[in-house]
Amino acid sequence: MAAQLVELEENFFNCPICLDSFKDPKLLPCLHRYCRGCVKPEVDKSDDKVKCPLCKQECDKPTDGVDGFKTDFHTRNVVEYIQLKKSVAAEEVRKCIGCSNELQVAAFCFKCRGFICRKCHEIHENSGMTRDHKEHILALKDVKDKHLTLEKLGSLKEAPSCSEHPEKLAEICCVDCDNLPICVVCGQYENHKGHTIRGVRELAAEERKKIEHSMKALREQDGNVRGFPAKLAEARKSLEVNITETKARIRSQYNKEVGKLNEKERESVGLLAKHKAEIDRKEREVVADLNRQRERELKTVNDKYDKCVSEAKAKAADERGGKDTAASKTKDMLTKKRSYLENELSDSFSSVDHQGNTNMKTFGELSDQSTHRIQRYDNFVAVVTSVLASRDHWTDVSCLPDMNVSSKQLIEDAKKEFPEIAALSKVTTKAITPVFAPKANPSPIINRDDFKSDADYEKYVKEHLRIGMTLRCRKANQGVQEGDTGKVIEFDWWNNLNPICQWQRLGGTLVVSYSDVEIVDQGIRVGSKVRLQRSAVNPSRDQEGGNPRSVGRVTAINRKNCTVVFSTEKHWKGLLSEVEHVSLLRRSAFQDDSSYSAYVRDTIGVGMAVRCYKDDGVTKVGDTGTVTRIDDSDLGQLRIEVKWQRRSGTHLVKHSNIEILGLRLLSVGDTVRAKHDITWRWTKCAKGGTGKITGIVDGRKCNVHFVGLGRALTVFFSQIELSS
Repeated sequence: MAAQLVELEENFFNCPICLDSFKDPKLLPCLHRYCRGCVKPEVDKSDDKVKCPLCKQECDKPTDGVDGFKTDFHTRNVVEYIQLKKSVAAEEVRKCIGCSNELQVAAFCFKCRGFICRKCHEIHENSGMTRDHKEHILALKDVKDKHLTLEKLGSLKEAPSCSEHPEKLAEICCVDCDNLPICVVCGQYENHKGHTIRGVRELAAEERKKIEHSMKALREQDGNVRGFPAKLAEARKSLEVNITETKARIRSQYNKEVGKLNEKERESVGLLAKHKAEIDRKEREVVADLNRQRERELKTVNDKYDKCVSEAKAKAADERGGKDTAASKTKDMLTKKRSYLENELSDSFSSVDHQGNTNMKTFGELSDQSTHRIQRYDNFVAVVTSVLASRDHWTDVSCLPDMNVSSKQLIEDAKKEFPEIAALSKVTTKAITPVFAPKANPSPIINRDDFKSDADYEKYVKEHLRIGMTLRCRKANQGVQEGDTGKVIEFDWWNNLNPICQWQRLGGTLVVSYSDVEIVDQGIRVGSKVRLQRSAVNPSRDQEGGNPRSVGRVTAINRKNCTVVFSTEKHWKGLLSEVEHVSLLRRSAFQDDSSYSAYVRDTIGVGMAVRCYKDDGVTKVGDTGTVTRIDDSDLGQLRIEVKWQRRSGTHLVKHSNIEILGLRLLSVGDTVRAKHDITWRWTKCAKGGTGKITGIVDGRKCNVHFVGLGRALTVFFSQIELSS
């Protein structure tokens, strides 16, 4: 549909910078137009890129500055018409180009580029010299016609001049020179000889076809471009909802953790009351027993029992004080954790607010980009519609190629979906840290030499001693020799709670004073290496399975019972009193072979990993294997059946010809831990580093790929141990 000039006059042909009619309009690649004088300062101050003042799109700066941008002849002609219309409407008096008199004008000749009066207008149309000007004359009645179209105005203009010969009108276009209007002489003989030459009508039709295809593709994206603000608003709304929901979730986590603290506090108070009640009960029982015994005993021993009663009450008072102190520490700990939890809640809320503000700012930037994109879209559609409506071949050839180039980038921008708005509508934050961490492992034993006095060490023994620990006698007393070791089996309530031990050399039980013993082992616990005691000839009824020659690892302890994983029995259950510790020692810990041989005889068990260190004709030094059976028919020399790695089948060897490597043989795929710092070929693994065995080198060495190292190390089996 032909566009009327009246519709475009006020809002389309004014410079966006000076807000006045265009003066020598320059066309940027984004199809926005500016007066040459208005846009020149922007171009001059730019370095390599020129940014459009309206849509902010950047383009390369021409080498010759503002003159490198195309002049918009179509816009200049329309502006010229608008100015002409204003002159007519004001009834201005102009100089007639025919009679040279100052008269009211009647028409304007686009070929002569001047005003003519009414009399000269008739002569101009009928004279033989200017008869061909008739098609290029715009009469006053046409200027006042509100239905004057761009197409009609375009028909008044004559063809542009040749770029090389201004005195000649252009008849053809040079495609290689950006559709430059030229005459036939230039195309066939001069500067444009050999270039691609096209007729203006044919080239205009082709350019119109291209721009119509681009306009069709662009209109298909109309909904996407104009619908983007709605999508942006919906994502912004989703962000606000997510902020509210995230805060609510964090608040719920906070309330849940506070509930745990309150529950723990109630448990602590209840446990304190329970402990005090138990202490009171024991106190009453002890006092009652002592009173009954005192009544039965002679009066001469009353003082002794009075003293015992006082000590019992004093101990109960100490325990109450200890429990009060522990309860106070627990309360302080809970208060600190509650304060930390509140700080963490505040930090989480601050993080959510910061993310929300950042995303809101990004939404604002995207909204500005969307506004610029819509402005560019509307401007492009308006410019192309205006050019197409003029139906002027020279305008088409001059403007439409640049418009086609601009349409490609505009179509790409219109297709852009901005997928990041989905991520911007969300906020993330870390969860509230649980207030209670797993309990730490029991502290190691402190030796007697670490204390300044015997009294300090005796106090330490009283506080840490418990059933199952191993003690060593420091002073000979009541039949127990100095150096004898024993296991704590009970405490004597009638004798100052001194420990009752099962002594090895004594062969029985006896009470000793705290001041006469020292702790040498914390006793059997989960993870300890144990085996059945050889003295347990008649195992208890609770015992299931088990092999006296097997060595296993304790997996659970329930009061006096325990569960052990043996190589021959994966779920053995029995009494703690039926098992004993197994300490695996290296040959280097012994002074001679006979001492180590005796140790192997007493320690060897089924499933253990061993290594041959004496040839016997079948096995060679360094061979490793697993014990499958033990023949102890000859107590002087055990016969050990071993399944060797390098050999098929099993083979019996003497216990004096092997050494113990561990509870089981390490193999490819096992997770191991470095027992101390290991250095191999300038690569170091620190003590405690873990890794997997990737290959067995020989009976003494293997390849291990430790975590954090870029290569595998070759290490000795003695340098590593199986990681639990």
